[in-house]
Amino acid sequence: MDYYSPLKKQLKNDIECYFFDSIDSTNSFLANTPFTTKPQLCIAREQTMGKGQYGRSWVSQKDGSIIFSIRKCFNEGINLNGLSLVVGMAIIKSIEDECQLSGLKIKWPNDVYFGDKKLAGILMENNSYKGNQFVLIGVGVNFQLVDKHEIETSWVDLSRILTKLPSFQKLTAAIINNILMLSEDFQLNGLTRLLSQWDHYDMLKGVRIKLRESNIEFEGQIDGISEQGALKVITKDGVKELYSSMHIEYI
Repeated sequence: MDYYSPLKKQLKNDIECYFFDSIDSTNSFLANTPFTTKPQLCIAREQTMGKGQYGRSWVSQKDGSIIFSIRKCFNEGINLNGLSLVVGMAIIKSIEDECQLSGLKIKWPNDVYFGDKKLAGILMENNSYKGNQFVLIGVGVNFQLVDKHEIETSWVDLSRILTKLPSFQKLTAAIINNILMLSEDFQLNGLTRLLSQWDHYDMLKGVRIKLRESNIEFEGQIDGISEQGALKVITKDGVKELYSSMHIEYI
């Protein structure tokens, strides 16, 4: 806990915290923790069996990335589509404020990019319990990775972008606090705040894609997001709205 003491002091008092030097998966830990309507945080200096999107592994090295998971309770009637975009915006706003860095973009639906390289990833897992929705929000932000670190996706970290790195724990606290703040705004106002800024942070605007849906293949051009956080694609048959990136091919 001594390592995390400065971080704990910067977090809101109403969050239940679990700290580890090493853990298999922060998401898995919270998934096996008793439910509470109070926000829960699990943070680790490294995770050995981290989970990424669509069953991929989430690789980490000790203190090379900011790694944590938050489990947050939402009212049962809330539409959670688009929450990953809100989390992405919270990460970007934190880095902009703490690092005076511009040029960060959100790659729908769950990644933060700098240029054509991935800087941060988000993993969302949902559960219902006693009339509430519980969302596990897993976050990984590349901070200072060694060159031998092997990741399938083309990546970048803050040490390769910035001339001076910020405080690791101060940036971590800022990201956590911003996620909690913006997710509360999301619960009250949906994607209103995000939509007002989306064009500035949209990485995929105008990109052409190919997609196979129900054994039918179609092509189209991305045209932002809907009020529910779906990806809007202009096709020859009109505008289609997508809620998963699993079968998208960029062309």
